[in-house]
Amino acid sequence: MFNFLKNIIIVLFSLFILELVSQSIILVFGEKKYSFLLKPFSNTLHKNLFPEEYKINWDYSTNKMVPGVYKINLGNKEITYNINSKGFRGDEFNLKTNKKRIISFGGSTTIGLESNENQTYPKLLETLLNKDKDEFEVLNFGFGGKSLNYIKSLFFNEAVDYEPNIITIYSNRNSIMYDGSYVSLTKSENEKIKKITYFFQENIMTYRILSKIIKRFYNYTLEEGYLRSPFSKKGVSEKYLLEDYKNSLEEIISYSKAKNIQVILIKQAFYINPKISQQIKDISSEKLIEKYKSNYFIKNYKLSETEQFWLILGTIINKELDELKNYSNVKIVNPVPELLKNKENFVDFLHLTPEGNLVLAKEIYKILKL
Repeated sequence: MFNFLKNIIIVLFSLFILELVSQSIILVFGEKKYSFLLKPFSNTLHKNLFPEEYKINWDYSTNKMVPGVYKINLGNKEITYNINSKGFRGDEFNLKTNKKRIISFGGSTTIGLESNENQTYPKLLETLLNKDKDEFEVLNFGFGGKSLNYIKSLFFNEAVDYEPNIITIYSNRNSIMYDGSYVSLTKSENEKIKKITYFFQENIMTYRILSKIIKRFYNYTLEEGYLRSPFSKKGVSEKYLLEDYKNSLEEIISYSKAKNIQVILIKQAFYINPKISQQIKDISSEKLIEKYKSNYFIKNYKLSETEQFWLILGTIINKELDELKNYSNVKIVNPVPELLKNKENFVDFLHLTPEGNLVLAKEIYKILKL
């Protein structure tokens, strides 16, 4: 009995050391992720390890925003935003509601820190839906810099508990930028197994490293290749653009269908060259990849490498959304033509002004009212 307990202690201690080593490797390579062992101390650790970044009001123990009321200066105007006790932008909300609940997922274009609270597209959508009768609640689950992998984890680990009737997903740019190296070690359709897998990915650094090793091996043996990226030496996986992005969405869609949740997928506008955007919208994804590889748009339209990257890869991701429209619980929103009509809809090439948020909210509203 003593030897058995001794062996158990040795195994547990070895796993503890392995997890600490894995955590060190994750931090050395620049990922701001923290093991469940260090979550209680993660904010203090992050403040000391990355002091230049601690101006961001982010809680690394919950992986969400720090609750509070904040003010930021944007040009000549001051923006105020409230982060509720659950770590989301907006007012407090209860676990259950008698209203029809919509949860809006996305990155910085959803949280909308360029606009005051009542000017974000989730809040404007709520206002439009409630103009005749107060029956909808729209929750803003957007976080700056977060991609579809984060959204998927947030959906399965928390959002489903709020029992939404409808979810909207507005994630294009960040998914291209960040999700190329992610891999799940399970393809199971079992809901509990999925939740465990996502927990491991976010909280157990040994598992996270193993995921990356398997992904790297998988890339070399099976994937077709990568496209040049001005942001990463590794580039962007063609397979991600043409398959994996849709596969991640299908996981959410399939679960949502079983729970009678409607899914609204939103295409993202990039204000780079509206004329070219119009010209390429009907070109196949495969053909666009060929043109991208040959620098066709740099040579013939004088785009910069970065402009070509976002315009072409963003168009490809938008086109791939159309392949999901046959799911009975899916609707596609395409605000791109309306948004590109006016440069004043954009703060930069991607983020929206209050006017742009209103255009987007109206386009979502039209689809919901069909």
